[in-house]
Amino acid sequence: MKILYPFAKRFIAGEDRQTALKNIKSLYDQGFLCTVDVLGESIHTEEQAAEAKREYLALLKAIETFQRPVDISAKVSALGMNIRYDLCKQNVEELMAAVGHHTVRFDMEGSDLTERTMKLGLELQKTYKNLGVVLQAYLYRTADDIQSVIQQGISTRLCKGAYKEPEGIAYQSMDEIRENFYTQACRLLKEGNLPAIATHDEILIVRLVEFIEKERIAHDSFYFELLYGMRRDLQQTLLDKGYQVRIYVPYGKAWLPYTLRRLAERKENIIFVVKNLVLETLGLGKLFKS
Repeated sequence: MKILYPFAKRFIAGEDRQTALKNIKSLYDQGFLCTVDVLGESIHTEEQAAEAKREYLALLKAIETFQRPVDISAKVSALGMNIRYDLCKQNVEELMAAVGHHTVRFDMEGSDLTERTMKLGLELQKTYKNLGVVLQAYLYRTADDIQSVIQQGISTRLCKGAYKEPEGIAYQSMDEIRENFYTQACRLLKEGNLPAIATHDEILIVRLVEFIEKERIAHDSFYFELLYGMRRDLQQTLLDKGYQVRIYVPYGKAWLPYTLRRLAERKENIIFVVKNLVLETLGLGKLFKS
């Protein structure tokens, strides 16, 4: 499947840590911040969980001299959540002991892990203030989860959600997802602790920028977050307008399942990739140009 790598490498910073760090440093030199995702999830043995933990620790060691903060995106499934809750908790606590001035943020996975991920995040953040979470706007429960993270002061990244979820627990139409994203993003922008607004949706970004300026929300109190290699024109435009922009940077040898899952999980993901490549390549994204 190496034939897919020329396509995938646009969205992946490298197959190894050293290559990824070069790309991360380049982004920092340009003025961006980064979230770093070590690819890999849904492990099945304690040794695999330990291996994932060791890679996270090696990454934290490599960035300990970075003056600007880095977000480390950690999947609880990679750290042993599906084996034992206490195993995952122990692994996370080892990461938190090494985090320094950076942040470990629980990436949100499928809905079968949402409750356990939130439980662990709410529990550990009482001790480890550099622990953050991700919430998905397409889940009905997110409105209540937003209230919880606001009350506890947990830094939160809000995204639409990339997994296929049933209509009993998740909005299905893009209009409903977009509207809930906007509503919850506004709550986080006004009341949250350093939230990250993770979307490439220019309709949403334009509405949120209008809200930010109307409410006089300080530009250093939140981030816009976009995917590595996706809509680089939009990334630069937001940065030029004085917003903090964080780039979600995945790396690792598990690039193939990452790429295939992103494309295959929901048909909307394929549409998303194609549309945004066209917008960037041909310069058709003009909604956010003033």
